[in-house]
Amino acid sequence: MIRSMCGLVALAVSGHAVWAQSAGTELNDTQRVGRALFNQSCRVCHTSPALNAPLYGPALTQDTQRGKDDVLAEIIRRGSPRMPGFEYEFSADQIGAIVAYLRAIPSQALSQPPSPPTGSRSERERQQREAD
Repeated sequence: MIRSMCGLVALAVSGHAVWAQSAGTELNDTQRVGRALFNQSCRVCHTSPALNAPLYGPALTQDTQRGKDDVLAEIIRRGSPRMPGFEYEFSADQIGAIVAYLRAIPSQALSQPPSPPTGSRSERERQQREAD
């Protein structure tokens, strides 16, 4: 029981980090750099720290800013009224890597959070076998 709860917490906290494996999508080198930078500076506001916790900023996906890379890069660089700019922390290439990473995240990846397991362990195992 404790292991499954720990797994759920890890899944909820690492929503951006896990989507690629679950979707079967492989990140390229630039996107991996962008993911590392996102996790370093953006994740604290743009991902939920727990299943029922609110976000400080919007969830970011490939549809953010209607898919306009230059607009998204400018927001990351200069900031917005609710977000600090990162022009002195990240180079243009690093900001481009973050944008490339965000463009790899499908819109539906964050729209359906994982549901917690219900029932007994044997019931969950039976449901998993039926799903496979």
